[in-house]
Amino acid sequence: MNNPIDQEKNMESFTLKAMQTWNVPGLALVIVKDDQVVLSRGYGIREMDKPEPVDEHTLFAIGSNTKSFTATAVGLLVQEGKLAWDDPVTKYLPNFKMYDPHATGLITIRDLLCHRAGLGTWAGDMLLSSKYSTEDIVRRIQYIPPEYGFRAGYGYCNLLFITAGFIIEKVSGMSWDDFIRQRIFEPLGMTDSVTNARFFGDRTNIARPHEDIKGKLQLVTQVEEMHVGAAGTICASAADIALWLRMQLGDGCLDGKQIVDPGIIAETRTPHTPMKLRAMERKLFPSRHFSAYGLGWFLNDSHGRLTVRHTGGVNGMLSITLLIPEEKIGIAVFTNKLPNAAYIIIPHYLTEVLLGFPPKDWIQIYIDLEQQENQRVEQAKGQRENARAKDTRPSLGLEKYAGAYDSAILGGATITVERSGFHIQLEAHESISGTLEHWQYDTFLCKWDDPVLGESLIPFITDGQGNVAEFRVKIREDWIDPLEHVFKKTV
Repeated sequence: MNNPIDQEKNMESFTLKAMQTWNVPGLALVIVKDDQVVLSRGYGIREMDKPEPVDEHTLFAIGSNTKSFTATAVGLLVQEGKLAWDDPVTKYLPNFKMYDPHATGLITIRDLLCHRAGLGTWAGDMLLSSKYSTEDIVRRIQYIPPEYGFRAGYGYCNLLFITAGFIIEKVSGMSWDDFIRQRIFEPLGMTDSVTNARFFGDRTNIARPHEDIKGKLQLVTQVEEMHVGAAGTICASAADIALWLRMQLGDGCLDGKQIVDPGIIAETRTPHTPMKLRAMERKLFPSRHFSAYGLGWFLNDSHGRLTVRHTGGVNGMLSITLLIPEEKIGIAVFTNKLPNAAYIIIPHYLTEVLLGFPPKDWIQIYIDLEQQENQRVEQAKGQRENARAKDTRPSLGLEKYAGAYDSAILGGATITVERSGFHIQLEAHESISGTLEHWQYDTFLCKWDDPVLGESLIPFITDGQGNVAEFRVKIREDWIDPLEHVFKKTV
């Protein structure tokens, strides 16, 4: 493995094997070492059943890898003295509110960027696919109950990164998109990249998103929600992200030009929110001692070195950026398929190879993990089916469940009884609709029209006088939003 040519061949061989194992159509890979781009290229195709290849200029949606750009953007305003990390959010957004008034008074810009504000992981993320304005989405945060006390634990929160992007707009006088483009993309020379898929323009070298749906690989919709911006809409190429990695590894400097102050780079990599080491993480990485979140970055140790990383997942895309600063190593992997384990095990493998450790059999390790998870999911489905009271009926006629409902967080919903069946439609979410089938008692099974959303159980609650008062629903609770949303009947 000491021969650079043999090392590169082994890296590419592993990459191709991982792609084949998880049926990934296309992948882009970047490796940076000592301020040199060791590898920057594409593998596979941009879109299933089409021949156009992925190359180093192919654009991929990088999802939450965007968060490190947003935190760095805030840092640029800090270094200019236009705001401070510990300024109250209400200094710039006077009407901002959390569910807990105590948290409203205390929350700072720093808190927005490190997932410690008390909200549960992914809480309220269904708002990201709504027609609401960014301002309205931020306003609705006040209705989301906390999962734990303010600054008392970790909860991954996209909505607060969106709030940080909103503050960037208020302070800089330009949109988050313009700020990222003018203050980060242009100084770095990231000419391929855009802040949102809606800015593709005449670009054609674009990786299309794919998902496994009921065991079949399918194209899915490209995410373009503009208010998601600061939390996860950047689309980048391998060639461009190599520049970002070099700047990060250069403590804010690229090709002799200081773009970001070293102190700002260091602040984003300072642990802010401790994270528990999960049992599986301890098993996979027995030498790991800590895990935390900084400002826009996950932080942990790997083989005795600090690792700075982030992952990104949006419709049909999974990616990761990773830095080992003291070794001047940077890695990025972009894929156009969800789910897949290739994007995460390739950095595991590359880290071990580049640090001189014998690599584990990561492919087999993750195959085994997925089999265990599939068994758990099937067991849970079986338990749900076995617990179902099959010989029951709704307590009311279907027309009693129909009508208009409202949720403080998600807005309105309409349930209708039609010849084609019993239907639900969320008013601010055109893509969220489904058909209801009786499950047991006053609970119905919703089969969402968007196959990515799967199925949800929806219990209706009556008022004891023959009227429906509300229904409750968790929409894609496994990934998109864990909240049980309460919809009160209005008509």
